[in-house]
Amino acid sequence: LRPLPPAHQHLLLVWLRTGSKPRAAAALGLSAGTVRARIRELSRLLRADLEDATVRAHLLLALRAPASAEIPGGESGAAPARLETLPDGILDTEAVRAWAHGLVGGLEPHLRIALACWLDHHARTAPAAAELHVHRTTLSNWLTQCAEHLAQNLGDATVRAEVHLALRATRTGPDDPAALPRRGGRTYRRL
Repeated sequence: LRPLPPAHQHLLLVWLRTGSKPRAAAALGLSAGTVRARIRELSRLLRADLEDATVRAHLLLALRAPASAEIPGGESGAAPARLETLPDGILDTEAVRAWAHGLVGGLEPHLRIALACWLDHHARTAPAAAELHVHRTTLSNWLTQCAEHLAQNLGDATVRAEVHLALRATRTGPDDPAALPRRGGRTYRRL
């Protein structure tokens, strides 16, 4: 986040915490078009797709982390950090695994897959339901079950970022919609 001035970092934080550009615009007292244009500029400056859930989660981590001291001698030898991938080992500590398991542990496989797919589709139900080959109402019911199990409000962008990271930290295999348990051509239903 070093190339960003504090004003841009503030805009980014407000946008990530509110979860939408119109809400960020209202919170900042700007027009929605201005916020969209500034987010596009931030995307260009950071050379990252700011619509990607992993990038958003990484940015929230970076914005919440305490500022580090400048590296003496500059960063000429270091490769530029990419926001699409989390730094090696950041999710591999025992404390992170315990936190992640406490947050998303115990989710049934179909709920876990549905939640991961929904987050990958930027919390939009229709495209996630289409990818999962279930009705939007079914997906909405599953997301309600997820929210109850997690005891979290999935409407909060910060919660979604935390859940995304927790799902990545506890993933044992791909959370692939094709792996959604099916029975007789129909989506698995709990008996």
